[in-house]
Amino acid sequence: MSVLELVLLLVIAAVVGLIAQSLAGYWRGGLLLAIVLGFVGALVGTWLARSLGLPEVLTVSVGGVSFPIVWAIIGAVLLVGLVSLAGRGRGRWWGITPPSRVTLIVAVVLAALSLLVSAGILSISVSAYVLMAVAFLVLLLGNLIRGM
Repeated sequence: MSVLELVLLLVIAAVVGLIAQSLAGYWRGGLLLAIVLGFVGALVGTWLARSLGLPEVLTVSVGGVSFPIVWAIIGAVLLVGLVSLAGRGRGRWWGITPPSRVTLIVAVVLAALSLLVSAGILSISVSAYVLMAVAFLVLLLGNLIRGM
């Protein structure tokens, strides 16, 4: 792996970590924490996806290393949520901004449709990957707009 490929992986991990921090409402630690969240989130998210038998979605390959963007963001958000809950009792609370009910319902319905299409139970003209990507974008945009 060249230095340029390593820097590119660090940038991808930083972007993933920053997106996860934005979704969870957690803005402490700076760029280094965002990079760590990106890499650890990729490990946690990939493990979770494999445990549930879910396919890899939006994987970027750099220098022979595959980086699952969507699962990394999901894993990092879960990590930030755990840190947030653990820090509650010590007077330091990093809150998670929940999505609005409408945003959450739309995202859950799209995710459920995605699972039905992926399992072959439902046949529609839109692929399961597109449905899951739209569900994720609904949550992302709903949280960003609500947080403004």
